[in-house]
Amino acid sequence: MSTDRERILEVHEGWYEANVGLVADRMLQYFPEGDGYHQFNLNGHTYHGVLDKHRLWVNAAKIGLSITAIKDTAGPDVQVFGDVALLTAEGTADVLAPGQQDAVATPFRTTEFFRRDDGKGGPDWRIWHMHVSVQDPRMPKHGTE
Repeated sequence: MSTDRERILEVHEGWYEANVGLVADRMLQYFPEGDGYHQFNLNGHTYHGVLDKHRLWVNAAKIGLSITAIKDTAGPDVQVFGDVALLTAEGTADVLAPGQQDAVATPFRTTEFFRRDDGKGGPDWRIWHMHVSVQDPRMPKHGTE
């Protein structure tokens, strides 16, 4: 039997694997059923419910947008507080835009909020909220330094 931390990492890693190729149906298992999921997406939009996010992936794939690889570059750091958990990480996603020949490495940061609840009250860890933002390495970390 896996520990809470191990199960949360399995969900996080499975979610990343589903990103490769934007496999919309495969990503559903990592989020709660219903409208409880909430995301601030890398594209700047907010998504409410896993089916809203599913719609994004289906349509992104239709226009030729894809992710060819994704990985953590720092972390993930997991903190468990009973039936909730917080995961933070930095990563890079190789994004292939419509009409491009080569994917572009896109650095990002992610905060994932987990609950031990599958959306129907079952005790399975799922990602209930996520905030993803672009990480710009050109911006000085400490102002002028």
